[in-house]
Amino acid sequence: MTHREFEGFTSYARRLKAAGDNPGWVRLPHSKRVMQAEGGKLYFTGEPCKRGHISPRNEHGDCTQCHVMRLAERRNAV
Repeated sequence: MTHREFEGFTSYARRLKAAGDNPGWVRLPHSKRVMQAEGGKLYFTGEPCKRGHISPRNEHGDCTQCHVMRLAERRNAV
C-alpha cells in the first residue's frame, strides 16, 4: 500500500463514524479515483447508497451489500 494524500479530518471523521463496527473500512481509499490509482477493488466513502446501505463500493461504484442482495435474488429466482 502506498502513502495516499490525506482527505482531511472532517471527511476522515465522517467515514470513521459511518464505519461503526468495521474499522477496517476506513483504511480503504476514500474515492474511486484513489482506488484506481492504487490498483484496488474497493473504496469506502461513508455515504449511503440509494437503498441506504453504508458499506464499501466496488470498482463500478456499486454498494457491496446491494451487490450481494442482487446475487441472492438471482439465485432464488431459479
